Amino acid sequence: MKRLIFCLLSLISLASPATEPSEVLIGLKIDQITGINQKAENFSVVGSLRIDWHQPLLAFEPVPGEAGYRTYTLATFLKLLEQKQIRWPVITYHNQQGRTDFQNRLISLAADGTVMYLERFTATFQAPAFDFRLFPFDNQLFFIYVDSIFPQSLFRFKEMPGFSGLGQQLGEEEWIVTDVHTRLATHNEFTKGEASRFVLEFHAKRHLNYYLIRILIPALLIITVAWFTFFLQDYTKRIDLAGGNLLLFIAFNFTISSDLPRLGYITLMDAFLVGTFFITALVVLGNVWLRRLENHGRKALAKRLDIYAITSYPLAYLLGALTLWLLFFW
Repeated sequence: MKRLIFCLLSLISLASPATEPSEVLIGLKIDQITGINQKAENFSVVGSLRIDWHQPLLAFEPVPGEAGYRTYTLATFLKLLEQKQIRWPVITYHNQQGRTDFQNRLISLAADGTVMYLERFTATFQAPAFDFRLFPFDNQLFFIYVDSIFPQSLFRFKEMPGFSGLGQQLGEEEWIVTDVHTRLATHNEFTKGEASRFVLEFHAKRHLNYYLIRILIPALLIITVAWFTFFLQDYTKRIDLAGGNLLLFIAFNFTISSDLPRLGYITLMDAFLVGTFFITALVVLGNVWLRRLENHGRKALAKRLDIYAITSYPLAYLLGALTLWLLFFW
């Protein structure tokens, strides 16, 4: 609501446009990442935004004993802008979802009319660039767009040196931030002409220990143990063990699917689990067939086919691993 009031105040002063655009220094720092929601494809942060610009109409003569600047609350600064009919570089977060909770919003005004605006906030931002095809080896892009409401003919963004970036203790345990950078761009979301946009982007990859210890290593152990069951001569026990393995892989699938949205494409983990489903189902059917051959007095044929099965089982997984590599990493 207060930001809307700022916009209205700025619109009032458009009757006397500036001859040259005002240069606006802008910086954004993410102090904490409070959560990453993969299903909703968004992330929440605690951040600090700083905007500096020069407005000669706000200059003042310090009284004796007064410092060279004045500090305002949001309400008092609003009144000052209203009295002087002055616009300011109103911004909005383009990919924000929901409301913004502000911890502080402070304005410092220097005697020469230089304004420093600082806000510390908590907000949730959309992350539409999420791509889970290589899950859990994926590398995701996160970004925040800070858009100017007014065109560049009025206000032009310039990056504030040394301010933007990420804090040292983000508080996010699942992800490793690998790259952070800022850039300036333009947009035409609110005006006919181009308006300034400030972009803070960072890439992050997952800590793989969880997926290795909880899913991949247990799955490989189950696959290995299943191969040793081929050396049992009791086909009935082999059927029971293979059926149990199939249920375990289904449980793995439910565990993983709870972390991701309902995607319209196949992920690497999906392909791996589907492959294990298929091979394990073939093992169950193969053992049932061998058991039937044994019951019908064709035990010698069953043993000969069993020798091929012992060799084919690891080859099937090697072929599947090669197929996954070609499909997802080639």
